[in-house]
Amino acid sequence: MTSVALPRAVAARVTVSALATTQRVIAATGALVVAAIVVDVLIESGLGEQALLVVSPVVGIGALALLLLWRPGVMTAALFVGVGAVLTIVFPIIALAVDPQFDDAGPYLLNRIPTALCLVGAVTGRAINGVWWSIIAFVVAQSSLFVGLMIAGSSVQPGMGPAIVFGISLVSYLTLALAQRQAERQLQSLTSATAELVDADRRRVLEQRAAAVVHDTVLADLSALARSPGVLSDRTRTVLTEHLAAMSAMTVADEAPRTTSASALRRAFLELAHEYQWSGVRVDVSGTELLDVEVSASTRHAVVGAVRAALDNVVKHAGTDRAELVAGIRDGVLSVLVVDDGRGFAVDEVAHDRLGIRMSIEQRIAQAGGRVRIWSGPEGTTVMVAVPIEGSIERAEA
Repeated sequence: MTSVALPRAVAARVTVSALATTQRVIAATGALVVAAIVVDVLIESGLGEQALLVVSPVVGIGALALLLLWRPGVMTAALFVGVGAVLTIVFPIIALAVDPQFDDAGPYLLNRIPTALCLVGAVTGRAINGVWWSIIAFVVAQSSLFVGLMIAGSSVQPGMGPAIVFGISLVSYLTLALAQRQAERQLQSLTSATAELVDADRRRVLEQRAAAVVHDTVLADLSALARSPGVLSDRTRTVLTEHLAAMSAMTVADEAPRTTSASALRRAFLELAHEYQWSGVRVDVSGTELLDVEVSASTRHAVVGAVRAALDNVVKHAGTDRAELVAGIRDGVLSVLVVDDGRGFAVDEVAHDRLGIRMSIEQRIAQAGGRVRIWSGPEGTTVMVAVPIEGSIERAEA
């Protein structure tokens, strides 16, 4: 059976996401287990009627862990840490008010919520993100626990539980961060080498095209001149004139056809999705099966180039591992949307000298007679390019 190894960069992002998911599952299930233990302790102490009040902070941190597991992101992670800090303070106050002997066995039960906070995990595929969130969660958890114990009047120490979990999490994410950094350096070297190979191959192709043009026109014309014993015939003059006009007007670097079939456009979008899966971003493509009209080569080049630039921005700046590419045609206009659920940015604050949006997307589409609209916010970014297609309405009606 043949196995395909993922590139290191992609494997590292998958590993980071898997580690973060595992941490949140442990936090949620651990909270349920602790809640059951607390209820059992209170029942043994004859305080079963107040068990629901005491375990409510523990159940709350478990619910927050499930929310973070379901919708990982900066907002839910901040909610998990912020509300968790409040629950960390409240829990020892309530527990010791109900049972003053609750801390006789040590800090194990009292530090379960801050221990769960240290399992916040990374919210992106970058391991360094997990390092920062682990540090933030540990500082907040320890500080909140000190405050809660002080308010409750307990002399028990916070214990080593949160510190142990924090240490394991920090070491894991630091190891993955180093692996990602090394993979990115190797990828840059590989990209440079690939670019050089592509450039050399392109020069070779152009040389072959130029040689073919010389063979088919210049050498043929010279042979015709050599075979003409006297004055050139009208036919020979006509052929030579046509060849001169063609040679002055043509370029071997651009042999693109005037139009491109719908299947070629669909294939270009699917190839883009396949290409970006190795960058760590999964691109889901939809709507391409409805592209049933021909487009000019210049339009295809402009649209595919703009979409590629938008996906490059997702990879570099969005901080997410998923994007959507949605294509469609309506009223003679080809529309393509690139949507991500990343961190977003302020569109109005993008400098005019930034070429990524101005040159690679907006100007490229403007030259094709289209327009670009961009929406961005904390929930993500949507880039829409719309380009008119000549004759598409008539083809659709036919």
